[in-house]
Amino acid sequence: MKKLNIILSIAFSVLLFSSCKTLQIEKPKESYLPSNLSPALSELPLKVELDVKKLETAINKKMTGIIFEGTKISGKDLAVKVSKAQNFTFTINNNVIEYRVPLKVWTRFAWQVSKFGYVVGDHYEATGSIALTYKTTISMDKNWKLVAKTASSGYEWIETPKLNVVGVTVPVTPIASFALSQCDKLISAQIDKTLAESIDMKKYISQAWTEVQKPIHANAANDLWIRITPKDIYVSPFTTTGTKLNLAIALYAQIESFMGAQPATNAPVALPAFKFVNRPAQQFNLNIGADVTFDKISEMAKKELVNKTFNEGGKVITIADLSIFGSEGKAMFIADVTGSYKGRIYFTGNLVYNPTKLAVEITEPEFDVKTKSALIKSANWLMHGVILKKIAPFLTYPVKADIDKMKNEVNQMLSNYPIYNGVTLQGKLNDLSVTSLSLVPGAVRIQANVKGSVALKVQDLKL
Repeated sequence: MKKLNIILSIAFSVLLFSSCKTLQIEKPKESYLPSNLSPALSELPLKVELDVKKLETAINKKMTGIIFEGTKISGKDLAVKVSKAQNFTFTINNNVIEYRVPLKVWTRFAWQVSKFGYVVGDHYEATGSIALTYKTTISMDKNWKLVAKTASSGYEWIETPKLNVVGVTVPVTPIASFALSQCDKLISAQIDKTLAESIDMKKYISQAWTEVQKPIHANAANDLWIRITPKDIYVSPFTTTGTKLNLAIALYAQIESFMGAQPATNAPVALPAFKFVNRPAQQFNLNIGADVTFDKISEMAKKELVNKTFNEGGKVITIADLSIFGSEGKAMFIADVTGSYKGRIYFTGNLVYNPTKLAVEITEPEFDVKTKSALIKSANWLMHGVILKKIAPFLTYPVKADIDKMKNEVNQMLSNYPIYNGVTLQGKLNDLSVTSLSLVPGAVRIQANVKGSVALKVQDLKL
């Protein structure tokens, strides 16, 4: 009996030792699959604003003093001198600019009357003021040149020429007709010339087209770069906002984002020919990524799991430490445990994004191959996977704050990002949706698609 007790005691000691000993399991190889942010095709508006008030000032500077004078009008003893009375004023509606042109009219004419066999006459002078009105329609030709077509739309007398001489009638209609016939061509030609010379649309479009192809450092903290490769370009109908004429030009482009080193500049794409599309530019679209470090995920997981004990069939383990790395495209967790089993175990799982919880979760957790092999020999009870399923919910990582930060950082960049002198990238992201997750060295990369209103804006045309 005593001998039996000794045998049982030895057997129990061996069993206890084998169940509590610390196993050394070889660490799985750390590896990562290529993580690429796929290019997104977008329409990127190039918004050119023409300040009509500046155009108004430019034309007023060019047209001063006497505009026209002539004598012997239509073979008659009639002289007319037309000069600028006040500054021209403009109003705008989409691609049509309307002008009011106040002019001072001086006239010298011969007047005579035959009465009682006598012819009585003299030369008289009279002054008045007349407002001519014009409309200019703006378009562009196939060479990206701004084309302005100005035509008269009538006149009104501000002050009709009068004389304080009894019986003498000022020939108002011939004077107005002459002023219109002579000044229309001069004024409309000057307006069209000023517009064409002042606004070199091809220059601005070519510069923007070239400069936008250079990589943009969108966020220095995360080393986020954006590369735009324009594919085509077209012009939408002109619109008006207050006194601004908006020339809506959209780049159809491939937009890529990169994290890390500055990407190479693609081979330059030449500016295509002018195309007109009768619709506004579509929504901006971009795929971007944000990295959540393994340290950050481990720190949050440890707050939930360290010193937490899990039971299975009378056996217990307590989590002493936890960390994470990547292996063959999956998340690999390192857990130091104590209790019925003591040592370091490795288990893996799929990273998925839960849009309802706005969180990264682990699904299908399982032990690493070498951990499985070691557990079969020493702690087969762990192989059932019940404990792993209990641990997995504590590995959920909320990413709402990271997504909001990503969106805010890009919006901050888009508030007024200079492309080159006078041209900025401006806009705001409205919608952001997570499209996938991937593992990169040291982090989980959240890949997202963002949509919004973004445009290249030419700040000021030099009129």
